Amino acid sequence: MANYIKQSLEEGERIIYNGRLHWSAIFRYLFFATVFVLCGIAAIALAYTVYPEHQQPLFYAGIVLLVLAFFVWIIGRIIRTRTEFAVTDTRFVQKDGIFNIKMTEIPLARIETVNFYQSLWQRIIGTGCVEMVGSGGTSHQVHCIEQPMKVRKIICASIKEKPEASPVPSQEGVNGEA
Repeated sequence: MANYIKQSLEEGERIIYNGRLHWSAIFRYLFFATVFVLCGIAAIALAYTVYPEHQQPLFYAGIVLLVLAFFVWIIGRIIRTRTEFAVTDTRFVQKDGIFNIKMTEIPLARIETVNFYQSLWQRIIGTGCVEMVGSGGTSHQVHCIEQPMKVRKIICASIKEKPEASPVPSQEGVNGEA
C-alpha cells in the first residue's frame, strides 16, 4: 500500500499515518458475492440430493455462480484498494485510481478546519467521513474511511506541530492603532 504516495514524498518527509477505505465502501459487492456463493452451493447440493436427474446442469450452474462470486469479490477488492491516503509530517496526500491515477495533496499549513461526520450506523461499524477545509474555503472530503476519528486527530495534531509560515498580523498593526 501507499506505493504512489511513497514515491511522491519529498526529501526528509515521512509518513505519519497510512489510511484506506472501510470494508463498508464495497458492501454491495460483498453482499452479491455472498449471495452468489450461497446460490452456487445450494445448486450443487440440490444436484446431488434432491434432483439427481438434473445433476449435470445444476452442478454447472453452481460452478458458474461460484466463479461469478469470485469475480464480484475481486472487483470489490480492486475498488477498495484504488483509494489510499496518507498524512505526512507536511501534507495530506490521497491517491485515487488504478490505471488513471489522481493524486490530491493538501499542505497541512493550509488546512484551517478538520470536520468529522459519522452517522449512528457508521459509528457502529467504525467508518465515517473526514473533511478538511483549507484556506480560501476550499474543502476536500474522504468518505467511508477506517478509523475516521483517529485520522482527524492525527491531522489536527500534525497541524498544531507545524509552525505558521507567515504569522497573522495583530489587530493593532492592521488598523495602525496602538
